[in-house]
Amino acid sequence: MFEMLTVIAPLFLLILLGFGAGFATRFRDAAPYLNGFVFYFALPTFLFTAMTEAPPTESFPWAMPLIVLIVTPAVSIGLYYLCRLLGGATAAGAAPTSLAGTFGNVGYFGIPISIGVIGVEAGLVAGLVHVIHNVFYLNTYPIVRTVVDARSAGGSSGGFGKLWRTKLWPVIRRGILMNPMFSAIAVALIVVFTDFSLPALIEEPVGLLGGTAVPLALFCVGLALHPALEGIRSGGVPLTPIALGTAAKLLVLPVLTWAAVLPFYDQLGPDWAGVLIILAATPSSTTVFLFSSEYDGDGRLAAAILVASTALSLLTLPLVAELLL
Repeated sequence: MFEMLTVIAPLFLLILLGFGAGFATRFRDAAPYLNGFVFYFALPTFLFTAMTEAPPTESFPWAMPLIVLIVTPAVSIGLYYLCRLLGGATAAGAAPTSLAGTFGNVGYFGIPISIGVIGVEAGLVAGLVHVIHNVFYLNTYPIVRTVVDARSAGGSSGGFGKLWRTKLWPVIRRGILMNPMFSAIAVALIVVFTDFSLPALIEEPVGLLGGTAVPLALFCVGLALHPALEGIRSGGVPLTPIALGTAAKLLVLPVLTWAAVLPFYDQLGPDWAGVLIILAATPSSTTVFLFSSEYDGDGRLAAAILVASTALSLLTLPLVAELLL
């Protein structure tokens, strides 16, 4: 466990640095621009470099997308109905709890940890798992909440066609077609599996940009904790869904992913299995706060689970890596 902690602890120090910087107004005001740089430039080039420098995978295990697309949604749905069953304030927060309790920080957090724990060979694998995970979450939650809201409002006058044009298609276009990380991963797959390569004039600046991704992304995670904490301090956040969401994200999801990996271990091998477990054990993504604020009208509960899971993952991630891997 100590060895795993030495890999993970430096990443948390970068988060703490960002959190400390967030007490200064200049850094809080700069957070949207820093996140924009990470999302559109640093992280896509980091993913490209990590995937192209990793040894080519011998095969694509079809058990991987099945595990991601069955286990994670199952935990999310189960968490939602558990909150509804408990009633009261917990039931009112069922949707953001199910989101924050399963949507992990696989890009900013999980991929660097996977490479640090498993080695450079995890870069390509983590990038592919990241695609499956984010295609699901960046589209499913906004679409489901949009449809539910439309039905609650009595539907739209133009029917499904108008709902698709005005609400659903923009979500899919933003989540997939306009997502720079997916474009970077697509180019990386072309480089890995064909004879195509980038010219040296382009490859060098791509590597330099990618080198900024991990420290700056984690710095931004630290900055993002401030609006999350401000939402919590404003009151009205029940403790039960915070505990449920945090436990689901840090314990239930990685354990169930581990259980799902076992029957397919011969097909997956140590790299795919290890990456699946590590990414399942990452804390909540900073996107949960943004999604919940936009689609639920109140991001405070998702923010509380984000803060709690990020803080506790310093303990749970090394434990998960040691016991499950």
